[in-house]
Amino acid sequence: MKFDFRKARKAQEILRKKLFFKPLRRVRLVAGCDLTFLNPYKTPTTGIGAFIVLSYPSLEVVEYTHEILEIKVPYVPGFLAFREIPLLVKTFRKLKNKPDLVIVDGHGIAHPRRLGIAAHFGIVEKVPTIGCAKKPLYGVFKEPCEKRGCYEPIIDPKTEEILGYVLRNRDKVKPVYISPGNLVTLEDTLSFMNSLEGRYRIPEPTRLAHNYLQKVRKELLNSSN
Repeated sequence: MKFDFRKARKAQEILRKKLFFKPLRRVRLVAGCDLTFLNPYKTPTTGIGAFIVLSYPSLEVVEYTHEILEIKVPYVPGFLAFREIPLLVKTFRKLKNKPDLVIVDGHGIAHPRRLGIAAHFGIVEKVPTIGCAKKPLYGVFKEPCEKRGCYEPIIDPKTEEILGYVLRNRDKVKPVYISPGNLVTLEDTLSFMNSLEGRYRIPEPTRLAHNYLQKVRKELLNSSN
């Protein structure tokens, strides 16, 4: 399938105008999501999406679900949402317990066009979202100190605006890259992500979603053999 960059960029420009940032209301349920492909180097391929809903602040599992979908859009850097959003939306809409906030494994507004997958998903589903990525995509920043809770702003080199933060979740481990998606402020993004206690670099909502997803993927592969 040939990817139309012009249409995709235009769609991002339209969606970006719908971004809205406001203080986060009380969070009782927080969700993490992740997806994977049976063959990530092939298009089309089979995608598996997973959501897990946790109580907050106890982070006890309330619900989890997954969905399978044929993915026909190729992987194109900077336009990842067009490949992954349909599957995430389909999976999200299966949830019986709708979360007050969704943590997405990817970027929010720390994106060349301010529309990473977390921002894109938040607009489509009209839900507060935060992007939490393992690698930087856009912006300049300093390395935070090596203690848990240390952070540095991610700056847009063109406008000098703050797009998000580089946050150290654990002592002496690699940081994560967080940014608002939709319906949440920069301040709330930082404070909420700092509030998530865990023993790992990856926050519990997305870590548990990933673990659940890998279990589903393994079962699916075994059943096809």
